Amino acid sequence: MDTKATSFAEEAIRAVGRLDVPLARTSVAQAFEVDTTIGPLADAVYLACAEIEEEKVVGTATWNTLADAVDSAELLSVVEATRTH
Repeated sequence: MDTKATSFAEEAIRAVGRLDVPLARTSVAQAFEVDTTIGPLADAVYLACAEIEEEKVVGTATWNTLADAVDSAELLSVVEATRTH
């Protein structure tokens, strides 16, 4: 993944952890503009955002979906660090 896309993806994941839907959506859209191969991650972030809007929380299954959608150990570590907070 492009380094700029990775930075945007990291911010999207962290925003999900903070329950910041607007930033998560914006960041993942920016990542997708740079690297369209992150489609599965974008879908997972949008799923998490919908869950936040409906339930005010991101459930374990959605965090697992996010973890499965990332394509690098670096992003997986961001998911794991963020979900534990």
